[in-house]
Amino acid sequence: MRQLIIICLQSRYKFATMNFLDKLFILKSTEETETNFTARLCCNPAHPVYQAHFPGNPITPGACLLKTACEVLQQKTSQPLYLKSSKNIKYLNILIPADGKEVRFEFSGIAETETGCKTQLIIADDTAVYSKMSLIFSYEPL
Repeated sequence: MRQLIIICLQSRYKFATMNFLDKLFILKSTEETETNFTARLCCNPAHPVYQAHFPGNPITPGACLLKTACEVLQQKTSQPLYLKSSKNIKYLNILIPADGKEVRFEFSGIAETETGCKTQLIIADDTAVYSKMSLIFSYEPL
């Protein structure tokens, strides 16, 4: 039992430190206004995440969408970000990876403070909205 707990903790740590930007999703372009930011990304169906989730019928895990959003916003703010809280995370459709499939990470209402930032996020493409969420990040580990 102790070994199983250690393996689970190691797996959780590995996931928390794993980067998905330019691996699971390839950043194609960004557009920015004063309080809005859109990143266009392409799915990488060859990524190992899809071999495990699920073999023969891959779908993008919600946690991977959240982690990728954090990485995209980190690039924009040039600050390390740590998820402090989330509200109303809604997964509305299943994101199935395909070669060349492009999705938009649309951040709105970005508000930065001395200690962190908050934003609303919509993940979508031209045919579907995959997720909506409100996120609050800290610049320091919690």
